[in-house]
Amino acid sequence: MNCKTCNNPYENTAQYCSNCGAKIVDDRLSLKGTWEEFIGPFFSWDNNFWRTFIGLFTNPKDVLEAYISGARKKYFQPFSYIILYATIAVFFYKFFPMEIIMDYSEGFTKGYNSTNSSSNVPKIDMDGFMKGYMESLMSYYNFFVLLLIPIYALTSYIIFNKRGHNFFEHLVFNSYLQSNLGFISLVLQVVLVNMLGMSFGTYSILFLFLFILFTLYAFKELYNQNLKQSIVSAIKYLLLFFGLYFGIIIALTILFFIIYAIT
Repeated sequence: MNCKTCNNPYENTAQYCSNCGAKIVDDRLSLKGTWEEFIGPFFSWDNNFWRTFIGLFTNPKDVLEAYISGARKKYFQPFSYIILYATIAVFFYKFFPMEIIMDYSEGFTKGYNSTNSSSNVPKIDMDGFMKGYMESLMSYYNFFVLLLIPIYALTSYIIFNKRGHNFFEHLVFNSYLQSNLGFISLVLQVVLVNMLGMSFGTYSILFLFLFILFTLYAFKELYNQNLKQSIVSAIKYLLLFFGLYFGIIIALTILFFIIYAIT
C-alpha cells in the first residue's frame, strides 16, 4: 500500500510512513475517532502541549532555548502557543463576562461623575463608557494579547541585552511565558473570582504578583542569575515594563474615550 500523503509504499504493519512521517490511517471516520483526534492532542500527557506547559514551570531554560537552538519538534511552537491561548481566552470571557470586572471600574466612574457635577460640563455616561470599554477589550482580547507580546519582549531584551539574545529570540521567550501565565489566569479566575467570590480588583493584584514572580524566575533560570542579580533585574524589569504597559493602556483608553464621546 502507498502513503496517502507522499505516495511512498509502506508495509501493512507500519503505523507511520518511513518517508514523510505521516500517521497511517486506514479506518473510516467515526464519532469515536473524530473525538479522539480532537481531544487527544490536549489530554495526552506526553504530547507537546503538556510537555511545554509543565516544562515552563519545572525547567524553563530547556523550553525557552529549545526553539531558538533548532529543536523545534520537542515543544509546542511558541507563536502557535500564544494564538491557542488567545483563542481560548476569547471564548472564556464570553462564558465569564463583564459582571465580574465591572467592580474594577466603579471607582473611576464615581470619581468622574463627582468631579464633573457642574451643569456647564458636558455629561458623558461613564457607566456606559467603562462597560463598553471593557467589553471591547475582552471582545478583542486575542489581539490585545498579541499586541503586548512585543512589549514584554522589548522589556526583557533591554534588561538582558548583554546576555547574547536578540529581540526576536526574546519574542519567542515571552510568547511562551505569557501564554503559560494566560492559561493559569483562566483557571485561577474561575476558582477565585467565579467560585469563591473574590473581587476582580483583588484578583488582579494577586495575579500581578504571580506574573512578576514567574517571569523573573524563568529569566533567572535561563541566565543562571544569583540572588543579587535577580533583584537588580527585577527592579529594572518592573520599572521599564510598567512604564511601557501603562503608556499603552492610557493611549487605548484615550482613543476609546474620544470615539465614544463623538459617537
